[in-house]
Amino acid sequence: MIALLAVALLATTSCAALSGPQRGVTASTSDDRFGTRYMAAQIHGTMRTADTTIEMPLIITTFVDLNDLTKTSVFGRMMAEKMINDLNRIGFHIVEIRRAQDIFVRKDVGELILTREAAELADASSVRAVLAGTYVATTKSVIINARLIDVRSPQVLSTVSYEVTMTEEIENLIKGTSPF
Repeated sequence: MIALLAVALLATTSCAALSGPQRGVTASTSDDRFGTRYMAAQIHGTMRTADTTIEMPLIITTFVDLNDLTKTSVFGRMMAEKMINDLNRIGFHIVEIRRAQDIFVRKDVGELILTREAAELADASSVRAVLAGTYVATTKSVIINARLIDVRSPQVLSTVSYEVTMTEEIENLIKGTSPF
């Protein structure tokens, strides 16, 4: 009887392990299609220094093409936006670097506070860390890497790598073709 219970317990544990996070290409799910919730949890869970807390002011930068670190896409900008949301939800203190010093009212556009004009940006001197990310597209998947970097040193505080299956939607986001 004890042997039978041990076999049943082993089988249950093995099945549970198979249903957890998988390595390699990860199927998209409706609640974490791009893996950002998983990536945020990994950034939080693998922080290297004991004195580092999620309360430190943090900037999220646009994810860039690994083949050309000066280029991005709608996909790279969307990944940054989703990481802002998911890191904020688990308690990180996110600083919005694109916040302008003033609210702009533009005819036919509305009231704006976000900008990419350097002269209009608010001071971000309180920032202690930056999340930087890259992506590379293959025919079958997109490999996404992110690292949390201490702004006072070149020290990498945490890293994560994730892979999502290439879909038509993701390919359009990377290429910038409509419909998104």
